[in-house]
Amino acid sequence: MSITYWLFQAEVWLILALVLIIADIVVGLDFFVLPVGVAAAIVSALLFAESRFWFSDTILLESWREVLIAFAILSVAAIFLIRKLFQRRNIDTPDINQY
Repeated sequence: MSITYWLFQAEVWLILALVLIIADIVVGLDFFVLPVGVAAAIVSALLFAESRFWFSDTILLESWREVLIAFAILSVAAIFLIRKLFQRRNIDTPDINQY
């Protein structure tokens, strides 16, 4: 079987997503691979929905290139969203370590 076969399997992307998210949490990578895991989960959901014809006859991801491009774009978008979500807010209280 070729790599093209595996790229269109939603289960493969779901396993990749779980491995990356669990590794980020357990190893303590400080949200380093979490956005990539989230993007893999979204690609898995898209492939699953497409295989069940939830988008009617519309085919979103036709070739392996489109799958990888969608994964890359979703990874970059997830990086910005997670960084914005988990960014520490600057509190206007004075820091006790400032002299």
